[in-house]
Amino acid sequence: MEPGGKEYNYAAASKGAKVLSSNKESKGATSILSPDNDKYLMNPCSTEDKFVVIELSEETLVNTIKIANFEHYSSNLKEFEILGTLVYPSDAWVHLGNFTALNMKNEQNFTLVDPQWVRYLKVNFLSHYGSEFYCTLSLLEVYGVDAVERMLEDLISIQDENIVRLTQERDSEKPVQVIEDGSKQKEKEQETSPESGVVKAEVSTERKKLMDTVGELKHHQPGSRMPGDTVLNILMQKIMSLDLSLSVLESYLEELSLRYMNIFKEMDVEAIKREKEVGEMSLELDEMKEREEKMKREAMEMREWRRKVETELEKGENEKEKVMEKLEEVLEKMEWMEKKGVVVFTICVGFGAMAIVAVILGKLIGLAEKQADLAWLLLLISSIFVMFVLSL
Repeated sequence: MEPGGKEYNYAAASKGAKVLSSNKESKGATSILSPDNDKYLMNPCSTEDKFVVIELSEETLVNTIKIANFEHYSSNLKEFEILGTLVYPSDAWVHLGNFTALNMKNEQNFTLVDPQWVRYLKVNFLSHYGSEFYCTLSLLEVYGVDAVERMLEDLISIQDENIVRLTQERDSEKPVQVIEDGSKQKEKEQETSPESGVVKAEVSTERKKLMDTVGELKHHQPGSRMPGDTVLNILMQKIMSLDLSLSVLESYLEELSLRYMNIFKEMDVEAIKREKEVGEMSLELDEMKEREEKMKREAMEMREWRRKVETELEKGENEKEKVMEKLEEVLEKMEWMEKKGVVVFTICVGFGAMAIVAVILGKLIGLAEKQADLAWLLLLISSIFVMFVLSL
């Protein structure tokens, strides 16, 4: 903001802005940076590639462009393009937007959709209204925020929130919980040393000073731009506050490191116990594996023995079948022998009876000799028949 509450124009010649280049057909290019409405930039409307390059007073986060044409006997600007860069000359211009102006002789504002940090602006005049010979532009203004103002705005917007948040973090530090033996938990409260109390008191004093300076800055900002000594004062106090905060943070980190060191020692002891248990479990596992391998070997031996037994049983069954067959043959032979004995006995009895009858008849009839021969003949026939039957 300028004195009087007017928004700061970064494209004003009085602030150090200047025209660096324009197309060769243009005239009065520097007039668009002056507040004199009777002077203007003039271009033949038929000229192609009309442009102007402007150096802003400082590096700026551009968010608004204002243009105006107060010359009545000329054509108004219609479509134009805005490009920006941080260095000049440059082949890498950043496109800031294409805009279309209204056909009127008043000031018009155009807001950038995506504000960018630039130091140099290039305006390309693309088209115009009307059919006049000359196309003119009386005014070009650029608004935004420079780096220092943006930093101070961020500082003012987040200072109170950061102070409150840091205070709450210091006042409500939670105890560290340590796990012992896998089931027990105990809480350790934070111990505050006198040195840390002194440092915190210094930090609170510096923060109070910074808040007072920021409060003055808030009351001072609407009327004028930020004075340099005020900016430096704020930055120095901010640096001092950060330095003290860093000291508090270092002491807090030392205390925290001691706590975690104890925790890590207990964790190391617990880890050693767990390693021993794991070693014992691994030994037991090895033994179980050995027993498993032994059982596997025994199972293999049992399978082999079973195979042998099954083979022997099969052999025994085969031999049993053979013996049964032989036994059946023997039984059949025995039955046949019994039958043969009966037959032989029957034949012998028959022939014996016949011989007795023949002898008795021979004695009775008187033919003893012939009957004796007949008896011997019958006996011979009986013997031959018996031998034949026994040979079967």
